[in-house]
Amino acid sequence: MKSYFANNMNEYERIMKEDWISEEWGDRRQELVFIGSKLDEAEIQAALDACLCTEGEMDMYRMQLQNFLNAAFTGAASGPSLFDVASVGHVDQ
Repeated sequence: MKSYFANNMNEYERIMKEDWISEEWGDRRQELVFIGSKLDEAEIQAALDACLCTEGEMDMYRMQLQNFLNAAFTGAASGPSLFDVASVGHVDQ
């Protein structure tokens, strides 16, 4: 990421200081702009908040991601698939 800011190291330093939220995921900041009049900010905020994963869902995602990475890079898979849609249990191969 640093190479993208070669001409603006102040912005790079600001991002690293203010926006780098976690060591696990790094900078995943997203910005949305809503243009219009009479927008209900509370309703928009509630709708966006409803899209966030619960801690349990994040724990499952971490486990599925680790299983996928293990299968992809070591050939060893031992758990639910990252691509397990509709709760059909299988292991990445």
